[in-house]
Amino acid sequence: MHTLGTVRLGYRSCQEENRLHQDLRWITREGGTFCVMSGSALEFLPAYVLALSKSALASGQIGTIPMFVGAVLQNLAPGALRWVASVRLWSMFMATFQGLVLLALAVGSTLGHLPLWSVFTLVSLYWAAAWSVGPAWNTWMDSIVPARVRATYFSRRTALCNLVQWGTMMAASWLLARGQHLGITVPIFASLFAIAGCARLVGVYCYARQSEPVPLPANYSVLGFRQALEKIRKTPKARPLLYLLGGQFALRLAEPFVYAFLVQSKGLSYGAAALCLAAGTICKVTFMPQLGKRADNLGASSLYRGAGLGLAAISLLWLLPIKHLAFCIAVQGCAGACTAAFELANMLVYLEAVPAADRASVLARFAIFNNAAGLLGSALGGAVLTLLPGNYSALFALAALARVAALKLLPAATVSVAPKRVAQKRRRPEDLAQRLVKPYRARRRSLRLEVGAARRQVVSPQP
Repeated sequence: MHTLGTVRLGYRSCQEENRLHQDLRWITREGGTFCVMSGSALEFLPAYVLALSKSALASGQIGTIPMFVGAVLQNLAPGALRWVASVRLWSMFMATFQGLVLLALAVGSTLGHLPLWSVFTLVSLYWAAAWSVGPAWNTWMDSIVPARVRATYFSRRTALCNLVQWGTMMAASWLLARGQHLGITVPIFASLFAIAGCARLVGVYCYARQSEPVPLPANYSVLGFRQALEKIRKTPKARPLLYLLGGQFALRLAEPFVYAFLVQSKGLSYGAAALCLAAGTICKVTFMPQLGKRADNLGASSLYRGAGLGLAAISLLWLLPIKHLAFCIAVQGCAGACTAAFELANMLVYLEAVPAADRASVLARFAIFNNAAGLLGSALGGAVLTLLPGNYSALFALAALARVAALKLLPAATVSVAPKRVAQKRRRPEDLAQRLVKPYRARRRSLRLEVGAARRQVVSPQP
């Protein structure tokens, strides 16, 4: 009986390991399909709106207004997830909705000229689904991927997915450059949206092939706005969220208009401007693992401070009258490295701010304020471009000042207070030399005493 039980236990363990390997493969494939979608559609929404409207204001707002509207709509997600009672089913439904929205953009761009309000509506619905699937997916992955392999697996998965996204962006940039040369820019965008929609639907199939050990956590709770704010107020580690609001405002002041600036002010083509964005992405991929190795020692505040100062300097670099493509790629690459530090600090704060059981509700509520700050920043940037048409110098100078001023919020937003190290007296070089020589001198004296004692014990010969 004991042998039979051991065999059954080993067979069950083997089955669990096989199931885990299958899940990890399908999770990686789903990440690849998501990056194909992002690299072929999301990164080119400002270029698409610019090609439709020829308006830098509309091109910049496509990355802020729909995200804010989506953040407002996704506040229904925590309660709806409890009603569905399945993180896999909820993720599949939201991902399917994302794919259908992208296919609708492709069909609309193919059949005729889409009005701007319809583009903003469809993108807002996309972001509502995207914000909704995030908390459910994180909860799902926590139950599938064991803690012993979580860090190693997701670091490799992230590197591979970012590489896929960069390759997709490069291919899409080449297609846009050819389409602009041939005068078929909008049909090329329609093709990219169709590829993105199909990739997201393939990701839904990858979701269906994954297991679901825990459909919904037993301690899952839905918090209201007051309860979520109370959780943030009572948690000292959540105080950096105050700076995050100011940093998001300063970041969105000029970032949404960079693509239009590269096209209208620097004279780059759609494909060349997209190549600059791809340079920012690949630099983010390169620097993120290096920053991750030092994140524990640096802390979120140091990452925020370095990212803020770096992004302020980059805003000033755009004021230089240099229109060479290599210069634009280099500056955007530096922006990608600073953005990597900013996003890594965000991740550290999110993980330390609230408990896992309440994280979905708290982050869902905070997303409204975070996106509202970004919306206000882009609105101010759009107002500057409206009052001073084509004057990007004033916009980037204002953004640099705002990014430095936002750092004033950091002293009141310390993630953790490190214990003070006791100051040790600095040893002089001669003291160090004495410490090294002293053991040798003691050993030599001991040998000398032993030799002397041996000599005294020797008996002299008698005459």
